[in-house]
Amino acid sequence: MLKLTHPTVDIAIVCNNFEESLHFYHQCLGLEIVMDLQISAKVAIGAKLAPRGFRQVRLQSGNTLIKLMDIESPPESISNEFNPGVRWLTIFVEDVHETVKDLTQNGVTFLTEPIAAPDAAGVVCAKDPDGILIEFVQI
Repeated sequence: MLKLTHPTVDIAIVCNNFEESLHFYHQCLGLEIVMDLQISAKVAIGAKLAPRGFRQVRLQSGNTLIKLMDIESPPESISNEFNPGVRWLTIFVEDVHETVKDLTQNGVTFLTEPIAAPDAAGVVCAKDPDGILIEFVQI
């Protein structure tokens, strides 16, 4: 059993187009940048995080950090609608309809209108620049 020191799990995203992804998460979604740092090649390679050093920008989403990775020669964007690996991130919001209204004004495009779900009053998804679904849920 894991003995956690923090109640959340942070998510790292390798970005195909770092500037586009940073704009999406920071400007469009409005997440706050809390740290911008360089991960050295020694750490990246030594911990098997990446094949070389990289820049990492951490953005706050509630108690979770979304860590965007800016690396030279990034991998291609997701080309299929359903791939292995991280499929979506869920962000819990007070009012899903108000969220759609506000984020649409910030340039976010949603895939559908919000719908009800068995465990939620409303669910709606958008995609980040690399094709990861961002699910907004109103409980």
